[in-house]
Amino acid sequence: MNKALLGIIGGMGTQASACFYEKLHSMQNVVVEQDYIDILLYSIPSIPDRTAFITGKSTENPLDSLISAARTLETAGVSRIAIPCITSHYFYDKLSEAVSIPILNLLDETAFAVSERNAKNICLFATDGTIKGKVFDSAFEKCGINVILPADDVQSNLMELIYNIKCGTEFSTDTLNDITSKALEEGAETVVLGCTELCVAAKSSPKVINVLDILAEAALR
Repeated sequence: MNKALLGIIGGMGTQASACFYEKLHSMQNVVVEQDYIDILLYSIPSIPDRTAFITGKSTENPLDSLISAARTLETAGVSRIAIPCITSHYFYDKLSEAVSIPILNLLDETAFAVSERNAKNICLFATDGTIKGKVFDSAFEKCGINVILPADDVQSNLMELIYNIKCGTEFSTDTLNDITSKALEEGAETVVLGCTELCVAAKSSPKVINVLDILAEAALR
């Protein structure tokens, strides 16, 4: 009997994809290695920068590359696709229309996770592209979740950290921990790490939602 095959569009960035794979591994309790789920990871760091396109800093549209990746996985026989990159979900609807297999919706999954905690006021840490593209807006609005965004200087610090992680540059987790603590002190009930690079740098906390954890749990379900 053939097992279901999970497809992953990875490489956006590579550390986030590696972290996602590790989370998938660590969340499974198996007796023998054959019990692990089958996974096909297609890592394509050459996909054009999503934030640069959404914010108008680049004319290279990532959508064609994303569709090509999804169709490659579909042809390979995957039964479902996961994308460990929040900003790429800006293209979710068009990408879903391009293939006949389901693509996990990390936006809805995250909003559901926030609702399960009965949190109504969250601080969102995300890329400039995710914020400008209002990528999370609809999912959070449907669940009655109020979003607090970081001040401009804090957002700039987050973006620097995100791109340092993308490029493999050495980074400290202190910046993210300090920003998270301040957001909680200023009234946020929960901090949503709405960028998978930030999930790589984050420490586990009951007050922080890590979207890579959410995606891994959804993929295993």
